[in-house]
Amino acid sequence: MNFDNLTTALLIIAPTFIVAGGMYMLIKNMMERDYRLKLLEARRLIQKDMLPLKLQAVERMVVFLERIQPENILFRILQPGMNVRDLQVDLLAAIRQEYEHNVSQQVYVSVQSWSLITKAKDDIIATVNLAADSLDKTEKAIVLSQIILQRSSAGNNFAGAAILSLKSEVDSFL
Repeated sequence: MNFDNLTTALLIIAPTFIVAGGMYMLIKNMMERDYRLKLLEARRLIQKDMLPLKLQAVERMVVFLERIQPENILFRILQPGMNVRDLQVDLLAAIRQEYEHNVSQQVYVSVQSWSLITKAKDDIIATVNLAADSLDKTEKAIVLSQIILQRSSAGNNFAGAAILSLKSEVDSFL
């Protein structure tokens, strides 16, 4: 009798455990799938909101790089009657002001692109300073501008690598 009760109990309990185990696995898989779908949807929403900000940051950084290129900044800053010292100070101030205006954009661009942007800015500043240091400070500013343009046209595309990096970032966004 004892054996019959045990067998009956096992016949009742075993299918219950099998069904319960199957239900557990089914519910667990459904919950994991729901979690992954919600996570994917959240990522899509974030990307949808972030894409315009990232594109705007890339645009602003390309404009920054173009604005500080020697051939562009010299035409904006150079005024008749300036001497070397005046032009050097005004160029450095303009570059720093442009940089400070755009520094927050580093949040939206890659570390690699930001380091190339910073390097381009630093290289242009170094070129201005080296050219100015080679001249008398009271000499006409046009001489400094000519030296800077010669050095920049001698294969020094300061912003080229940074702009290429930014373009590849845009390609990865889209």
